[in-house]
Amino acid sequence: MPSEGRGGSRLHPVSVLVGVPLIQIVRALIVPAFAVLAGGPGDRTPLLVLVILGALLGVRVLAWQRFRWSFDGEVVRVEQGVLSRSRRVVDAERVQQVELDRPFVQRLLGVATLRIETAGSDAGPEVELRVLGLAEALALREALQPRTPVGAPAPDAGTADEQAGDDAREEVVLSLPLRRVALASVTGAQLLLAPALLTGLLQLVGDRTEELIDAAIAWLVELQSSSGAPEARTWLFGAVAVVVVALATTLVVSVMRDGAFVVLRRGDDLILRRGLLGTRESTVPLRRVQVVRITANPLRRALGVAAVRIHSAGGSAGGGGDRRAVIPLVTEDELPRLLADLLPALDGVPTLRPHPIAARRRALLRRVRGLTSWLVPTTAVWVLLALAPDATAASPLPLPDAMLALLARDGAAWSVPLVVIAALLALQSVLAHLEHAALGHASDAHVVIARTGALTHVRSIAPIARLQGVTHRVSWFQARRDLATVRAHVAGPGGDVVVLDAAAADAQRLQRVLGEAANGTGARSTVG
Repeated sequence: MPSEGRGGSRLHPVSVLVGVPLIQIVRALIVPAFAVLAGGPGDRTPLLVLVILGALLGVRVLAWQRFRWSFDGEVVRVEQGVLSRSRRVVDAERVQQVELDRPFVQRLLGVATLRIETAGSDAGPEVELRVLGLAEALALREALQPRTPVGAPAPDAGTADEQAGDDAREEVVLSLPLRRVALASVTGAQLLLAPALLTGLLQLVGDRTEELIDAAIAWLVELQSSSGAPEARTWLFGAVAVVVVALATTLVVSVMRDGAFVVLRRGDDLILRRGLLGTRESTVPLRRVQVVRITANPLRRALGVAAVRIHSAGGSAGGGGDRRAVIPLVTEDELPRLLADLLPALDGVPTLRPHPIAARRRALLRRVRGLTSWLVPTTAVWVLLALAPDATAASPLPLPDAMLALLARDGAAWSVPLVVIAALLALQSVLAHLEHAALGHASDAHVVIARTGALTHVRSIAPIARLQGVTHRVSWFQARRDLATVRAHVAGPGGDVVVLDAAAADAQRLQRVLGEAANGTGARSTVG
């Protein structure tokens, strides 16, 4: 779709106000709002605040006037900047992912934000057009989606209309009811939304944070005094109230964000659509899918559900990109159909090959090593604090003798850290057993699969045709246990597929198969 105007198209005029992210508006208004509230009669602070806001509005208008974008069917060009100009050119063939975002206010105004991701979009979208008219945004998104797979011959004129009609049809692959979205919110990491929101509110409160906390504690104490309930019951009531508030906050935020979640297939594109008040629609070309990760914690495994994350080479981690291609909850019965659409070359999931018993020792070694990295300095600080009274004695003892004297004098004080250390070591041993039990890998002519994790299991599936390289690595400890690690490198910020601590013979065979496939795509294969 060619752009309009000699120098390209402008954004929609409402972008002067709507185009500013909400968090920036809140941050910009905090100081003026407190200044107005703190001002007394006759204070000129409100007038000064109005002047500042007018200046900011003027800068926004200038930025809107100086912003130009265009698309000639091959490249997207963006020019922006008030005092200094920047130009960005994005080839349409490099586009990995396109997202159409319509928050509630933008839906009311009939506009939308369009984000374009490429393989280099690590920190944020390569291009963000905030905001366009809805018809213009839809047309640009449609024009950026290639309809002919890479390497496939172009359709002749007789089949072009038929192919265009097939591409326009949308097929529902998966639809999540609200109860599934709610279940995802209370069984996953979404519960961390409540502490994050609470932290943000406390930052807005500022110096009154301690006052609010003291008021909450005083309310609990008053409740205990008036009801005559024991102190333990009062604090239990407070803990239950906190949990209920956290669950309610998580449910509301998750349902508003992921409600009406549907996965659509349109031609060679996968479309993820979500949102009740505001909508977000992510389009991922299937030929750009690099890795599919299936994640399930113990609770979700018991319920037979899992989350599915789709990584493309352009799914940037910044600006919410890591969240755009996530299906909150999928049942085990729905997984085969979904994987068949995501990975058309996948003909059933191969049986995972377990890893040898020596891998369990390696898992325990890694966990103990990570534990000692903070346990040793913590224990050293505790010993120094315990020896502090002896340091001022008239005849101080050498450190080893002082420690023995402390142990003989107050042996009970040492029992607590020793019990804690023993409990932590026992816990790490259990987690190492669970991690070893979860380890597994498989491969066929089309995909490579690896499973990792202790409590939360993660299955990573990558098309072999997408591999950028393969690394086979054997450490000194692995060589003693006849183990090796194979890392299949993929494009984008999604991370590699790691086959950890496999049997040496299996690792060599896997590295050879993947290396041949990687060399066939012009990638690299290394041994370390």
